[in-house]
Amino acid sequence: MLCAISGMGGAEFSLLELVAHLRGSYEFHLIVPGEGPLKERAGLGGARVWVLPWPEAIVRTGETAQRPGLAQMVRAAGYLPSFTRRLSELLQEIGPSAFVTNAVKAHIVGSLTRRRKNVPLIWYMRDGMEDRIISRKLLAVLSRRCNLAVCISQYVASQFRKYVSASLPTTVVYNIVDLKRFHPDVLPPADLRKQPDEIWYGIVGAITPLKGHDVFLDAAERVLAQLPKAMFVIVGSNPYATEAGLEYEAHLRRRVASSSLRERVKFVGFRGDMPSVCSQLDVLVQPNRGPEGLGRSVLEAMACSVPAIAVNKWGPAELVQDGETGLLFPPLDTGQLTAHMLMLGRNGSLRKMMGKRGHDWIRQNLVSKELAGKFDRVLANAIASHQQEATV
Repeated sequence: MLCAISGMGGAEFSLLELVAHLRGSYEFHLIVPGEGPLKERAGLGGARVWVLPWPEAIVRTGETAQRPGLAQMVRAAGYLPSFTRRLSELLQEIGPSAFVTNAVKAHIVGSLTRRRKNVPLIWYMRDGMEDRIISRKLLAVLSRRCNLAVCISQYVASQFRKYVSASLPTTVVYNIVDLKRFHPDVLPPADLRKQPDEIWYGIVGAITPLKGHDVFLDAAERVLAQLPKAMFVIVGSNPYATEAGLEYEAHLRRRVASSSLRERVKFVGFRGDMPSVCSQLDVLVQPNRGPEGLGRSVLEAMACSVPAIAVNKWGPAELVQDGETGLLFPPLDTGQLTAHMLMLGRNGSLRKMMGKRGHDWIRQNLVSKELAGKFDRVLANAIASHQQEATV
């Protein structure tokens, strides 16, 4: 499995959940760009980890933060031949039965890498393509080298068929959430304890403009004016090298420090104890300003019986049943988001009802064993079909 970052984001957590559930059936080899949390956690999770450093020019090229210029793309492309050659040599040493790439940049690099003909290439698709003009054009050209796309939501699958390939086989497998870790009775962390009269709203995920932290803070100021005991918790960091120069978190911190929120916002960073952190939240808020493939934080919150407020588009709209397990609002509609936050903040019984319904929905529809089994069948069928072709 080829990964493009060394840190931990939703894609990486989901990948490790898959490894944990299927390591009894497969020997997993993760190829990571360097030392970091992903290497450590993958090793502890039973995978063999190989470090293959990526050229800095490729690492720094992406289009989630801003579209790269021609010079930047040409510079990155110049490093591709030598890098894919080294990757090919590593694959030859590993001798995989299947080659799985995780996220867009890994799909592109993996498609340009030589491998044995009996080894299927599987793209693990996690992103919407509507705002990624360059990526979708590259993937469309390279799709003939891919054998199968596994998509994390119906939204991602529809984007793939629309922008990349309508003929390449695709299947949808939602992310796995470990319900033995994420459940309503998890004990709170020692460093995060709320007062009995406080209402905690949380936003969880990479601190990147795509996630809409600025929208969250806009609504938070309005909520605080009416609920002075509200607390707003920002969980996460930014593992993406392409956004290193944005200083987005620094901007958010300056904004908080100069506003009425300065005593009511907690930046708690990346957490390895997310089930405990979730247990302290009263409401999860996911106010994406751009496409979200699924919304892992929504799944985790629902598993902990925490109601979610999310956008009514993209992947999150597949998870939250509006008015039943949470509330939906149009992207960037701060007024509607504020109204939803106030509604749940003022009504404990409504929070409890929605939280329970969300927990029940997760247990009924996202059974870890079934999701892992589905991915297992996809992987096994791809391997078997290519081995048969190789013998013909």
